[in-house]
Amino acid sequence: MSMTWNPVTHEDYEQLKGFEVFSSDNEKLGKIDQVMHPATGMPQARGQHYFRVDPGTLKRLFSGDDEVYVPETLVRSVDIQDDKVILEVPKSQVAKTDWRRPANFDTFERY
Repeated sequence: MSMTWNPVTHEDYEQLKGFEVFSSDNEKLGKIDQVMHPATGMPQARGQHYFRVDPGTLKRLFSGDDEVYVPETLVRSVDIQDDKVILEVPKSQVAKTDWRRPANFDTFERY
């Protein structure tokens, strides 16, 4: 059962560390190991976070990249009960999606 995730603080985003990340067709893609916060307060920062995902042995899905950055805009839902983040991207589109470090990487805060 998926509960609605409604982050209102930067700390709410930090709770996603360790969550498994899945494609829209329920294929495991990795695990969130870092949350990158825009250097602005809430609620303005909402929708602008990035999640560094460790793809582990699944890095072949990301063209072999060790660093995978998921923009918050690609998150379809968060299942708090199962520690699961589901993206808008199906597995077949993973290799065609840009997962590189954001250009403004140095402006993000990490807690």
